[in-house]
Amino acid sequence: MTQFSPVNIVSSDEPLLQMEACDEIVSEVRAKGVEQREIVDVLDKFSWKDLLANSSSLSLFSEIKLTDIRFTKAPNKEAQQALVELAQSASQENLLLIRLPKMEKRQKSAKWFKSLSANARFQELWPPKPHEFPQWLKGRMQRIGVRLAADAGQMLAEQTEGNLLAASQMLDKLHLLYPDEVISVAQLSDIISDNARYSVFLCLDEALAGKGERAVRMLHKFEQEAVAPISILVNLTREVELCNTAALAEYNGQSAMQALAKTFLWDSKKRLIVAAVKRLPAPVWQRLLARLAYLDRMIKGQESGNIWQELELCLWMISGQRIWGRAG
Repeated sequence: MTQFSPVNIVSSDEPLLQMEACDEIVSEVRAKGVEQREIVDVLDKFSWKDLLANSSSLSLFSEIKLTDIRFTKAPNKEAQQALVELAQSASQENLLLIRLPKMEKRQKSAKWFKSLSANARFQELWPPKPHEFPQWLKGRMQRIGVRLAADAGQMLAEQTEGNLLAASQMLDKLHLLYPDEVISVAQLSDIISDNARYSVFLCLDEALAGKGERAVRMLHKFEQEAVAPISILVNLTREVELCNTAALAEYNGQSAMQALAKTFLWDSKKRLIVAAVKRLPAPVWQRLLARLAYLDRMIKGQESGNIWQELELCLWMISGQRIWGRAG
């Protein structure tokens, strides 16, 4: 196999950028003859013992594989030590892909991270700032072959409000519908109107605005139309993470709006998040995040349950109904 960096680290808080960068790495590895990939989702009470044992014994069986380790928050001390050990035993037959959230400057300066990244390929991906988002859209359009009139491009930027995943999905649809023409505002308006009523993003906005009944009706429509639950969960998790950030700021006596100042969100979205945060205390948002991690495992078949009922409960909670609190 051609030489390939044994340790690959991708750090970002933007799901689309991280997903695409990691997909590219996986494709490169497969092109070099590696077919076996182990996906490891690191949860709060994750045990590293088996993973370290498997890594150290891999050479005995001459297997060549990629271990894809995914974090939703910064590694704790146990995880830090385990990652350094895994990196030390990484080789051309034992490759690592480590997905990390955005790492702060102090975290990147820590001894464990310097050791981990010393011989790694490290990618740090940042979402475009609000004023950069139209240019990001333009580059995306050029890459996939979508042509929008200037005013249509501005309209799309305003409608997607800096949400890269939403913009990407809309561009993919436009590419399918209008592959060989310049798309006008009227054509874009028709598509947005067709999708807006039951779009995932509008559904979540309704929940954030406290309109639980409307949000749940939309969710029922998604279920009838066989929308993939993962597409809802990914965006729901993103919204709850933002709410949690704002809620923690308020809990610590800071401004929720200031806590969102460095995000790529439009002011209208920030106001929705701040309104939602005022309805529920910080511990509830943390509990919601833990529940969403459980739903992620449910979708992957690692837990049992009805994913649509669980998503509905989450929407009711976000809209301000303390369902779990009353039940417990």
